Amino acid sequence: MTSLQLSREPSITQRSIVSGVIWSALDSAVGQALTLAIYVIMARLLSPQILGLVATGALALDFCRAVLIESIAIAVQARPHPKDEDYNASFWLIAAFSLVAAGALFATSNAVERLSGLNDLAVVLKGFSIVVAVQGLSRTHEAWLTRNQLFRSLAMRSLFSITLGGAVGITLAGNGYGVIALVGQLVTTSLVSLVSLWTLTPWRPGFRFSRGDASELISYGRYVALTGITNFANANSDLIFVTWYTGAAGAGFYSLAKRLVNAVSTVIGNALNRVFFATVAGLQHDRKASSEALLDFVSYTSLLTAPIFAGIAALSPDLILTFFGEKWLASAPLLSIISVTGFLTTIGLYNHSVILAFGKPHWQTWLTLIYAASNIAIFIVAAPFGLVAIAVGYVVRALLLYPLSAGASLRILSIGVRRYAQALVPALAGSAFMAATVLGASAMLPPLPAWLRLMVLIVLGAAVYLGIVLVIAREAVLRVVREVLDRLRRSR
Repeated sequence: MTSLQLSREPSITQRSIVSGVIWSALDSAVGQALTLAIYVIMARLLSPQILGLVATGALALDFCRAVLIESIAIAVQARPHPKDEDYNASFWLIAAFSLVAAGALFATSNAVERLSGLNDLAVVLKGFSIVVAVQGLSRTHEAWLTRNQLFRSLAMRSLFSITLGGAVGITLAGNGYGVIALVGQLVTTSLVSLVSLWTLTPWRPGFRFSRGDASELISYGRYVALTGITNFANANSDLIFVTWYTGAAGAGFYSLAKRLVNAVSTVIGNALNRVFFATVAGLQHDRKASSEALLDFVSYTSLLTAPIFAGIAALSPDLILTFFGEKWLASAPLLSIISVTGFLTTIGLYNHSVILAFGKPHWQTWLTLIYAASNIAIFIVAAPFGLVAIAVGYVVRALLLYPLSAGASLRILSIGVRRYAQALVPALAGSAFMAATVLGASAMLPPLPAWLRLMVLIVLGAAVYLGIVLVIAREAVLRVVREVLDRLRRSR
């Protein structure tokens, strides 16, 4: 191999990594933004009862995906050097599990509707049984593309499927099809995703695999499935209690508030955490450097996300009225309360990354179990008192348990609680002052169109926050700006 070839290899590899990061970010950020935009339009066209009914039915879909489909897909992705035989075994196992689950969901849909007392729930579940089957036929192709870092194909799949599914859903909703519109949107999205993945993936499933290949995937996947069950209970137990005690309309108001917060925290948090995880994974033998990285990322992230979620809390009535309309105003207090968890999620992802990077996955398993059990316990107490009580319980549980995950990462990296708190103080102080200013200005503003009122308050809040943090954390802000500019220069 010539010296010229040697000198070229790093640049080729670097370009591949950069390309993968760009397409992965597009898949996440643009996909989430497009999904959220379609959701806003659908929410304006449909009633809270319909969105709540579909959100409740989607719990069955999420459970099947987390426990049956993802367990095998993650198992094959986790193999050091997966072969065609591994992907073949994965495809047929997932296809079999998903088809059985789809059949069971379809067969029990009428009984579930009678038991729940929610009209049209059977229609939703029958539609989602199709989605479960279709996802089972495409998930291994997605795993193959991910394992081979072909993120461009995954991004194209997402954009095609979300756009076409959204177009079908909006068209049906605009023509008065109600619950069928949302079901049609999800079925179309899954079908387009299936066709896209089979078209864009060079690999094709075959029948060549051994019983040992399948057994190894099942053996690994059962642990992933167990984690999936606890994660499902942790993430969705609140909506189950909301539906049971308040009905489909209450589920609609609650799911809208939670979905907005999750969308923002997912786009921001996941993008930053990918960079952080790669950083600490490379520094895991240097705890001092890793500890400094954690404190820097917590400081930078809180400076970015604390004002966003504080602004959402302060402006929730204006946000709901402007984007969703007056019929959704009951979601405003829920959005204000739940926004606290959005901030905790964005900085809490780093704790999870530290735990995994330093070889303590069993700690995360125990944390997940504690989260799930505490969620169920607190919702049993709060649910009879209504939506606001459930939202408050959701936030109180998050605040009380956050020190467990933060404490685990601080213990691993030998960081004092005081240093960690100091990284958060500037953002929290500036956000609190900003929120108070915005709330005061909101009460004094003269009558204005909803969109203009919202813009005025956003500009005011941004100016106040920037002014405050430049006073109390000028060096941290300037350091962030310098690092961003430096990265942009190096990427050219």
